[in-house]
Amino acid sequence: MGRDLHYTIPKFIERNLNSHAKVASWQRIDTPQDNDYIYLIKRTDGFSDVIVHASDEYRYTLTHYYQKPEQITAGGFILIAKPEGGYDYSIIEILQNDKISIGKWGALMGALYHDNHWNYIPKERREDD
Repeated sequence: MGRDLHYTIPKFIERNLNSHAKVASWQRIDTPQDNDYIYLIKRTDGFSDVIVHASDEYRYTLTHYYQKPEQITAGGFILIAKPEGGYDYSIIEILQNDKISIGKWGALMGALYHDNHWNYIPKERREDD
């Protein structure tokens, strides 16, 4: 895990966080190794803050989850930041039990509207869509 993201991806994330209705403010969190893109998002309407890890993995697995940055705890979100990336759906139950969400960009945008976002089912995982 680290900073293997095209330079336009963090710019895209930051530009869109600036215009999201539920985002009051955000800031980058520097890690000790400075290897990860991690954001602290403060939300409006009394919703809890969300710490987002923009993962550079092509296929996020349980192994990656156990190696996640220490900042990602209950209430966190793992963003699959590469458009061509994905994740093993088999880890969703484990993450939900830990109160952590995972998904692509649309999942993050939708999850920000829910205080208990780890219970939100994004369009990418809905069977009816």
